[in-house]
Formats: sequence, C-alpha cells, structure tokens
Amino acid sequence: MSGKIKSINQGEKMSQSLTKLTSNLWVYQSELYFTNSGIFLDDGQACLIDPGIFPQEIKMIKGFVGEKQAEPQSLVITHSHWDHILGSEFFPGVNIITQDNYLKEISGGNETHILKQIKKWQTECEVERTQPFEIPKPDQTFNKEMQLSVGNLSLFHAPGHAADQLVVYQADQGVLWAADMLSDLEIPFVSDNLAAYQATLIMLSTFDIELLIPGHGFLTKEKTDIHTRISEDIRYLQELKDKVEQAIRAGFSLQETIEVCSSLQYRHPEDNAGPHRLNVESAYLELGGDADPALVGWNKMDGES
Repeated sequence: MSGKIKSINQGEKMSQSLTKLTSNLWVYQSELYFTNSGIFLDDGQACLIDPGIFPQEIKMIKGFVGEKQAEPQSLVITHSHWDHILGSEFFPGVNIITQDNYLKEISGGNETHILKQIKKWQTECEVERTQPFEIPKPDQTFNKEMQLSVGNLSLFHAPGHAADQLVVYQADQGVLWAADMLSDLEIPFVSDNLAAYQATLIMLSTFDIELLIPGHGFLTKEKTDIHTRISEDIRYLQELKDKVEQAIRAGFSLQETIEVCSSLQYRHPEDNAGPHRLNVESAYLELGGDADPALVGWNKMDGES
C-alpha cells in the first residue's frame, strides 16, 4: 500500500508513536502500509485491535499497556490477512476474538498462502525470527454481532474485503474502527465479494460516527470527511458493478471490460490503478463473466492488506 505521508494531528500526541484520540482510545500507526493498531483502556483493562506490524512496534504497544498498569483482556483480529494477525504471539494467554469465518480463512491452502506472505515480508524487511510464525487461533468467535465489556465495544461482521472481516464500534463515543475500509489512501479492495462489500457500507452508513479510524491510512473527526469517504466508496462500488454488468451483457471480454472501467473515478489513481484493475477482474468473475479465476482478480495476488 502506498500514499503520501501526513501527520496525525487530530489527537493528543503522548509520544512519538502513540496518539490519544478519546478518553480511552489510543492509536499507533506502523511505518508499514500506514497500518493502525488500537488500544482501548477501561478501568484497568485493555482491549487490543490488530497490534502490529514489526516486532519492535508490537513490543512498544505491549510496554505502553504495562505503563498504564492495564491488564490485556482481549485481542481483536479484524480479519485474517497477514498484516493484521502478527501481534497476538506477544500477548500469550490473552483472549483472541475473531469473526466465525476466520477459522475457514486460515485453513488449508489459505494457511499456506498467509505463511508465504509473512515469510516474504520477513525477508524483504529483514525481520529475524528464532521460531516459525504460527497463525493465531481464536479463543472466541461470533457470527453477526458481539458485545465487549472493555470500552463498551460492539463488534459487527463486515464482509466484502475479507469474508471474516469485522468492525469495532463504540456507540457512546461515536468511534468506528473500520478495519480495511474507508481509507483516505486506498480505494475499496474487493478481495472477497462485491455484493457483500456494498451491503457492509450501507450498514456503516447508518452508524453515528464521530471518529473514523481505517485499518490503513489516516483517521478523521470531520463529519464531512466521514460522509465523503462512505458515500464515495458506495458510489465507486455501484459504478463498478453497473459497468461490469453492462459489459458482460454486451458480451465483452475481460480485457474489454477493463478498458470500459478505466473511466471510473477513484481516489489516488496513481497508487490505486492496480487494485482497481483487480476489482474489475474480480467483479467480472463474480457477476458471471468468463475468465479463469486462478489467473485474474484478487485470488491471483499475494495481497498486502
């Protein structure tokens, strides 16, 4: 993932790495992919959201929780993509929570694929390990919705980017941890299912959101920006669906469909042209186009987020 570096100036900066956003929420942004990790502190307890990515970063997060004299009670993995599952090994014994589909998403060939991605990252970034990485297994899963006592948090199933993706919502504060959606840097990465992604965004559009934190990119407290991110992503996905459906009805090939969809407007085209093409390819397959699923779309990718 790529994009221009901005400073996080919407919260109280407590160190070079951690930003206090509300009375009980802290965020850390990794140097890799602008990946955000969350720490909810409540009455001496902590709920961690996707702690990552580099070992020294996760150790810093763990040290911060210790400095606050908080006991980690739960660790929420928003989805099974490799860059969101690295932190749990640093918090042994902490209750790991995922959506039900997580177990399927880390099984069989998916497990091999995830471990291959992690190995590639370790090699490229010179991350040394003494033992092979093991994909974390959840202690607790849920289907549609789950409530957590720490921070009065609600977890909601939010598929589309990943079949097991979840979001974290703190209704009394209007805080939405949006997992890999609603980024200011990325377009929707439709690596699971287009129809599901559309339904998820419609669901999120009904939430009262005062603070939006994406899994990658920069948070916002601006109501206009929050509305724009949601509405623009809804528009993009609907236009994508409409154009691909029209192309299929006209008997267009995949390449012709890609050309038809080249006129679609989306944020940061200099960075997102590749993901947009993958979205077109995957939508072409999902909507009934004739192409080899092993050779086109997100399934062919080593995916980064």
